Amino acid sequence: MKTRNLKRTWVKIWNYKWLYLMLLPVIAYYVVFKYVPMYGITIAFKDYNVFKGVFASEWCGLEVFQKIFASKNFWRAIKNTLLLNLLTLAVTFPLTVIVSLMLNEVLSTKFKKVTQSILYLPHFISWVVVAGIATNLFSQQSGTINLMLSSVGLEKIPFLSDTTWWIVVYLICNVWKELGWGTIIYLAALTGVDETLYEAAYLDGASKFQRLIYVTLPAIKSVIVTMLILQISKMMTIGLDAPLLLGNDKVMSVSEVISTYTYRLGIESAKYSESTAIGLFQSVVNIIILV
Repeated sequence: MKTRNLKRTWVKIWNYKWLYLMLLPVIAYYVVFKYVPMYGITIAFKDYNVFKGVFASEWCGLEVFQKIFASKNFWRAIKNTLLLNLLTLAVTFPLTVIVSLMLNEVLSTKFKKVTQSILYLPHFISWVVVAGIATNLFSQQSGTINLMLSSVGLEKIPFLSDTTWWIVVYLICNVWKELGWGTIIYLAALTGVDETLYEAAYLDGASKFQRLIYVTLPAIKSVIVTMLILQISKMMTIGLDAPLLLGNDKVMSVSEVISTYTYRLGIESAKYSESTAIGLFQSVVNIIILV
């Protein structure tokens, strides 16, 4: 029985040999660039020496982890990472769904395409440029918004030097940059909704809003749940660009996240073992959250 099943398997593989051949470059890419470099995580368990290299450096067990877990800066970075990610998720996720539903209701194809292009465009702008725009807008001394406030007799707001206002600016920049890009998957899912369901609901007297609530949302519920799970699984991961470029010494108490903390340890202080240990801890927590 086992021999027969094995033979069937090989026959199927042979029948689809060209598809498997096309798959080989993808497998090779993941093996070479994703799995082979995984050996580098052993640095987290070694007293890593640049001159000795990964293989010759001496093992030190869990000493590196004990050291980072005893650091107040590490736990502050964890707290800030979770705070910024949760706030970003709470604001961006529902807005992405709402914007997708709004775009889906647009009847003019030309207007819809132009609107989508405008919403997608910020995603392709570098965070360096976004940070420059944010500085020009929100700077306390020469920022456009504060100049407008002072021109009407109102006090200037320290957007980039006050911790609370800095978080608001961070959220605004993230929403502006990624909102449109996040709608792509939902719009793709919305195209698959059966039109006969809308017609049946219309004949039953359902209003446009009721059709949205009882037809559209249930149809893409599985996609929304999947995207939410994937977003939650990244709670311990945050990009380096935004916190590093928007942050400054005055708001370090909220802008210092795991990625910037790892950057300062690994690149600026050359503490490679500690930065690798933090990265490994981050990955393990993300897997646990995902599961």
